[in-house]
Amino acid sequence: MVLSLLRQAAGAVRRRFCLPWSAVHPVDRSLILFMVLLLGQSAYTLFHPGAGGQIARDIDIIIRTSSAAIFGYFLSASFVTGRTGGVSPAGGAAHKITTADSGAAPSLRGQIGFLPPSDLASGQAAPSGGQTERAFCLQVAAATVIGLFCLITLMVLRNTAGPDAPDSAAAVQFRDFVSGCVGFLIGSPTHQLQTDP
Repeated sequence: MVLSLLRQAAGAVRRRFCLPWSAVHPVDRSLILFMVLLLGQSAYTLFHPGAGGQIARDIDIIIRTSSAAIFGYFLSASFVTGRTGGVSPAGGAAHKITTADSGAAPSLRGQIGFLPPSDLASGQAAPSGGQTERAFCLQVAAATVIGLFCLITLMVLRNTAGPDAPDSAAAVQFRDFVSGCVGFLIGSPTHQLQTDP
């Protein structure tokens, strides 16, 4: 009887929490993982400040700034509705500029991806939506794994290094990697913009 009730409760908890987690975009999942680690480290530092030297202070800075950036993202409309701040769909409109040389008005085209515009004009097939989505998921996974590895390494260094620990180039590079990965994830679109035909 008790075992049956526990199974039912576990099933209810799983349906309530696991299904929504699977519906969360991979970028948002990655940022949530970063935030959990960053908040855990911040809480640990509150109760165990340690002696800490310059390297500990430098690591604390990246932890605080990354936490603040991710928290700002969670409060923004990008997290809630999938919009990117200040960017509205162009509806297929092209921007025209005139140049002094030709007097013509060439259109500006931004290239995203790896195929140059000449390859697309020559009739080569553009990557399908599935291919670009897989490539994007691979980028998100790579940024998440690299960023989390660097963050965990810095947290271990911060919590174990003494006050006289030398500032190493690897620690500086790992701080830059954490910052770059968090910035990439925050700037990544989580929903496609809708454009009018």
